[in-house]
Amino acid sequence: MNIQYWFPKNTDEKFQLMKFVYDNTDSFILNTFGYVWESRGWWDRFPIQVYMIGDVLAGVHAFTIDKKAPDTIKTYYIVTDKAFRGQGIAKKLTMDILGEYSNTNKKYFVNSEENSDGVGFYKKLFDNRYKVVVNEFDTVDFIFEEGITEIYNRLKNEKV
Repeated sequence: MNIQYWFPKNTDEKFQLMKFVYDNTDSFILNTFGYVWESRGWWDRFPIQVYMIGDVLAGVHAFTIDKKAPDTIKTYYIVTDKAFRGQGIAKKLTMDILGEYSNTNKKYFVNSEENSDGVGFYKKLFDNRYKVVVNEFDTVDFIFEEGITEIYNRLKNEKV
């Protein structure tokens, strides 16, 4: 297991991450990853957290700390390779990033589309506290938000 932070430097490196997300999700919203990161100029601002098993890319976590909400870490995309699902990779990626901010007053925010595999994980992680809204694509989003310290402690104490 090896968690790394990548700043893709060229189109091929960006394409590798976009292809990984595309190949391992069935949600068209998750497949907007490359467009969102490119159009917002985030490739150079926010590293992509990756989970490697040997030299195999097994998980991707794209998150920001945005100017609009500087007190909030926001997960946009977290995807695990289909071959490695159920091994806690999303949990490890989440725990790693939140561990860096566990002594802050920051919040953790996730907006997960109803058909995403992550909804069940986030329901547990956020102790079943969420809002449900219909988005502009007429699909349902689950909105999760809570203090990082609480989330991190829940993860650390194996309650998720």
